[in-house]
Amino acid sequence: IWSPDGRQIVFSSRRKAAYQGLYQKASTGVGTEELLLREDKGTRYPNSWSPDGQSILYVAAPQTNAVLFVLLLSGDRKPYPILKTQFNEVSGQFSPDGRWIAYASNESGKREVYVAPFPGLGEKRLISTAGGDMHRWQRDGTDIFYLASYANTLMAASVNGKGSSFEVGAVKPLFDFRPAWPPGLVPGNLYDVSADGQRFLINTAIEQAASRPITVVSNWTALLKK
Repeated sequence: IWSPDGRQIVFSSRRKAAYQGLYQKASTGVGTEELLLREDKGTRYPNSWSPDGQSILYVAAPQTNAVLFVLLLSGDRKPYPILKTQFNEVSGQFSPDGRWIAYASNESGKREVYVAPFPGLGEKRLISTAGGDMHRWQRDGTDIFYLASYANTLMAASVNGKGSSFEVGAVKPLFDFRPAWPPGLVPGNLYDVSADGQRFLINTAIEQAASRPITVVSNWTALLKK
């Protein structure tokens, strides 16, 4: 994930064990990396960097379910769970103003996209309809893009988080999107959106070329006598 100023990245690595460490390094590649967090059990994947640069959202899967944690980049850097339920909460994304978090949860029986206030998680709002995953905020905070997981369609939900409550408007399809891997099988997103919301960078499955026909010749040894 990128820092707000684009000068740093944070990434997970399995150099010690199965993706248990979070590391920070300059985006130029110059210099050494800094270990931010390493734990002994489960996996850790960074999700989002807060606009003020002070917090990182990451997913921890220590036992049976995935949990969203916040890692503060100052003080004792002791992480704490922002969402800890019996369900899987993943893909935490800070809103552009840092007041909200969009995340995916399977609490309804299928994965859906929700938004809740940050840092105090109060009443959440459902964003997706009929299944959703891999969400992204538009840079001005007026839309949330997500993949309709059961239709392979990229959707845009009109939202307004400027007030004390979060408002959800029209939800419309943008275009068909066949992800290269099924949602939920990869820790990150398979697409990203430009700052103006007009272009998408997509890791998509492409149609396989038609296989060449196979010709079977029977009794081919008889042809050798001719």
